[in-house]
Amino acid sequence: MELRQLGANGPQVSAIGLGTTKFGRNEGVKYPTSFALPSEAALRELLAVARENGINLLDTAPAYGSAEERIGRLTEGDGGWVIATKAGETFADGRSHFDFSPAAIADSIENSRRRLRRDVLDLVLLHSSGDDLPILNDSGAMETLRELKARGRIGAIGASTKTVEGGLRAVEICDVVMVTLNASDRTQLPVIRAAERAGKGVLIKKPLDSGHQAAADNTLGELVGEQGVTAVIVGTINHRHIVENCAAVERART
Repeated sequence: MELRQLGANGPQVSAIGLGTTKFGRNEGVKYPTSFALPSEAALRELLAVARENGINLLDTAPAYGSAEERIGRLTEGDGGWVIATKAGETFADGRSHFDFSPAAIADSIENSRRRLRRDVLDLVLLHSSGDDLPILNDSGAMETLRELKARGRIGAIGASTKTVEGGLRAVEICDVVMVTLNASDRTQLPVIRAAERAGKGVLIKKPLDSGHQAAADNTLGELVGEQGVTAVIVGTINHRHIVENCAAVERART
């Protein structure tokens, strides 16, 4: 699996990253089929398969239920993983709750450090509710992330955005931006192009439209090959899918 640098000074990450929503949350999700949360043994085997196929990037969030805590237990002491997490969104009582105040962001970082069992979080992204510009410009969240980065709590900072305007602003003030890109939604290409020009890292979310797009083979190869993209995050708890996804990316490179 090809490794790429995540931004100008970021870590080397695999071109495919493993999304972990299904590690800890199966309520209030938009996947086409229901699923049970995997056992700890199943997750341990899944991570081993990912590693064997060259994946070193995990994407998680406090809003993904118990995912951070489970990842922390399973990866403690293993420095081979690059873990991206988020701040600003939690999920409780069947719905998402958003708080981008400095106090909430600082608390979120400390809780993620504890759950992931890491002194330094590799990457923290603001988990936008969709009000990208007010969150980035007015909430104080970015200033809090910068302060915690300066204090050595965070390696890189970014935002998972939902609008082109928000993505472009994130490119200006962050190390990394996460945007949606798939066969039916290419509206974020201006953000990717701007990030490439600025030397910023780009993570792709929803590459298969949250499981609503089945043809992973050509799609993943094309997305990984998209100019300016650092890594494509694909969520799964299926071992076979990991092997197939990685094989599709390798075929696209040859």
